[in-house]
Amino acid sequence: VFADPPYALRELPELPDRVMESRLLKPGALFVLEHGKDQNFSARPDFLEHRVYGSVNFSFFRKAEANK
Repeated sequence: VFADPPYALRELPELPDRVMESRLLKPGALFVLEHGKDQNFSARPDFLEHRVYGSVNFSFFRKAEANK
């Protein structure tokens, strides 16, 4: 799932929590968030990587697999 919200969105820092805690993603699914350079999500346990393309930043997250 790819999200490109407005960078000035007040709730943007909470967006990964909302997506990961919802039923939008199946376990193991990838979530990509486009955001400004001032956002840092690297401390999250579901964070995979951060990429920069010019002035555009992307953070990648993976929804945890279900416990077996």
